[in-house]
Amino acid sequence: MKVLGYNGALEGYPGKFGAGHDSAAAIVVDGELVAACEEERFNREKHSGRFPRHAIEFCLKEAGLKSLEEVDLIAYYWSYPLMFRQEMLTQNQGSMNVLEKLGTWTVLRTMQTFNKLAGYDNEKSRKAFERDAGITLREKQWAAVPHHLCHVGSTFYDSPFEEALCVTLDASGESSSSMVAVARGTKVETLHEVLVPNSLGFLYMFVTDYLGFTPGSDEYKVMGLAPYGDRSAYRDFFRTVVRRHDDGKYEVDQGLMVQMMATLDRSGVGVFPPALTGPLGKPRKEKDPIEQRHMDIAASLQECLEETVLHSLARLQKQTGMKNLCMAGGVALNSTMNGKIARSGLFDGVWIHPAAHDAGCSVGAALVGYHNLLKQPRHFQQKRHRYLGPAHDHTAVESALKEYDEKITHVRPADLSATVAQAIADGKVVGWYQGRMEWGPRALGNRSILADARRDDMKDIVNHAVKLREGFRPFAPACLAEKAQEWFDLKGLPDSPFMLFVVPVHEDKRTRIPAVTHVDGSARVQTVSKEDNPRFHGLISAFEKLTGVPVIMNTSFNIKGEPIVNTPADAIRCFLGTQIDMLVLHDVIVEKRPEVAAALAQERKKGDSGRVVDGRISAV
Repeated sequence: MKVLGYNGALEGYPGKFGAGHDSAAAIVVDGELVAACEEERFNREKHSGRFPRHAIEFCLKEAGLKSLEEVDLIAYYWSYPLMFRQEMLTQNQGSMNVLEKLGTWTVLRTMQTFNKLAGYDNEKSRKAFERDAGITLREKQWAAVPHHLCHVGSTFYDSPFEEALCVTLDASGESSSSMVAVARGTKVETLHEVLVPNSLGFLYMFVTDYLGFTPGSDEYKVMGLAPYGDRSAYRDFFRTVVRRHDDGKYEVDQGLMVQMMATLDRSGVGVFPPALTGPLGKPRKEKDPIEQRHMDIAASLQECLEETVLHSLARLQKQTGMKNLCMAGGVALNSTMNGKIARSGLFDGVWIHPAAHDAGCSVGAALVGYHNLLKQPRHFQQKRHRYLGPAHDHTAVESALKEYDEKITHVRPADLSATVAQAIADGKVVGWYQGRMEWGPRALGNRSILADARRDDMKDIVNHAVKLREGFRPFAPACLAEKAQEWFDLKGLPDSPFMLFVVPVHEDKRTRIPAVTHVDGSARVQTVSKEDNPRFHGLISAFEKLTGVPVIMNTSFNIKGEPIVNTPADAIRCFLGTQIDMLVLHDVIVEKRPEVAAALAQERKKGDSGRVVDGRISAV
């Protein structure tokens, strides 16, 4: 049986509530996930929330289907009747004052009425799909799946576990910010949900906004900034904001959350309530330098998140007796937190879906549709890797080379791995484009920018001249899986193939790979096996043969504000607009013509690359 899952494309006002972003599609055929991709990779609009037309077309083609008529079920990641539930007030009113309770009740009733009058229901979503896809659906061919159940389905059904505790965490989905469930086989038993405005994801998003970054997409910048700060500086404030209870549950100060929701302004004006600006001081604007105070706030926020989630997980593990943990939701992309969970010893196994953010709900919707709606038995995924996106053949490569012939030269070396490894060892930055695109936000060796992890200056070079982004942000090491334990402390992890866990770099190795060792001695490691990606593994092996180091610096093939490259033409355009020295398209090495490289060097921005100097980090 064939099930298509998709997300994004919410109709009307919900986009203003931070919903309807990261549109994607995925397809499951006879229990196997065969394709998944975000719409942004096709339309080149980062975090696109548009109807995933191109992603759906790709999934159908990859599954060998000619049209949607051949699909048994189409599953969507959102259920309108679950929005603005009255329980959002009754569950959270304990720390609200009278005015906040009245305001919350008024908003809930108003939005419930608006939904009803405007016809915002699941039938509207079904009709929107018919309109956008240009199809008339059969009876029972389309279904809405609750948002957090999609998150649960994405991580559990994709995991190697027969049974697991499942925990989802995000800002919001319908009315919920978290779901806790126990899953066995194809049965999912929900234990409880945490309802908005009680939301760790919203708290992290609000502070991201306060620190001058884009809420809803730049939370990872705050995570990367946190190691520069003092965790104790604002510890007391965040412990008053988030109160942990003996039963493992937590409560984010509802008064503050309601005020933040009322004043959140995404226009960059920076409107924040006194309850936040009083304890934390003046908010940072986007172009302001980052001071030590901002680093300390990020550090204290990160500590608050880790302590709260670990507190909750410890109680849940004791309550359920589950030895395995599955997590999803945008908060589950916090790889620093994930590393602490894995190292805690609470669970024998920890699995996090590689696309834990909303895009992953497309996979979850498809798998929940297959197993729970169509009642099909569970098949453990045969493909351990997550290269589930489009591939472009040599014809596409040749076409792109011809299009840009006046600006580039190209050759096919006899030994690609040896040639590229030597270039990296010589200090060149390499764009690496191979095979099928990765599923999820991390580049895992098919759409990557690679450099020498041994060079102390390489982090600044790539951040400033290539990625065009803030210089404090760290890069990931891609390490041969068979050598990873020698270089990284993987306690609690058999491996880390999807770059989802921050772990300590062994102390005696930190000075050998400074470009990928963060200021606190950690790294978001990717373990690369020959089975999962033989060509990438071969390149790292060739680099080790030259240098004795089985580690290469790996970051996604894009620049700030743009999605990861999709086509060979995308790759060449990115290559020509940055200080990337060499581009590898399949078996072809591409370089800029001398006059093009010289002109680009003249345009290179001068000044500070964003490194920490005297307690300040310049903005980029």
